[in-house]
Amino acid sequence: RMMGTIPFMAIDLLTEKGLDGRVAVLYRHDLESLIWVLIWVVCCYDNGKMVYTVPQGFHNWDVRNPLSCGEKKRAFLALEEPIQPASDDWGNGDKLALHLLNFLTTQVLDREAAVSARRRALLQSSGPGSSHQTMPCEQEGDDPERVWYEFWACLERFKKFVPCIADFMPKDLRKVGDADEKQ
Repeated sequence: RMMGTIPFMAIDLLTEKGLDGRVAVLYRHDLESLIWVLIWVVCCYDNGKMVYTVPQGFHNWDVRNPLSCGEKKRAFLALEEPIQPASDDWGNGDKLALHLLNFLTTQVLDREAAVSARRRALLQSSGPGSSHQTMPCEQEGDDPERVWYEFWACLERFKKFVPCIADFMPKDLRKVGDADEKQ
């Protein structure tokens, strides 16, 4: 059973596997949903009032068809067009939205590269005459601390443009990052 508001759902969940319940809902999916909401707000709202019902570039997202919406969102990540905030009052809102999109794009591409690497390794391990092998279906682990750290590390580089971000940054961000580097 699908749960969520389609335009804000994580791309992984807007696939056949995701819609069939064969993709575990992970912490990173919730974070991705939050990022889509933030981008939507920057692109649709001016001083708390909705000025656009749909951000520019989002109009092709068919919210009645989750598979189509997922495909359009994936294509949206590949666009090299600037984000259009709903208002100049956002200051660096377009940069923040673009930074968030870049974060999502990097995350998606990194996961796809890992799957590609596993496929190549499987192909190389099965030489001529070997029996047909299928790629093992690995369930991605859920590592909320790492996801949280990567998200805030991305935004930390942006806080010079939007200083108020520092007010929301976790105080223990360094501890998580330091622990990851030691491993």
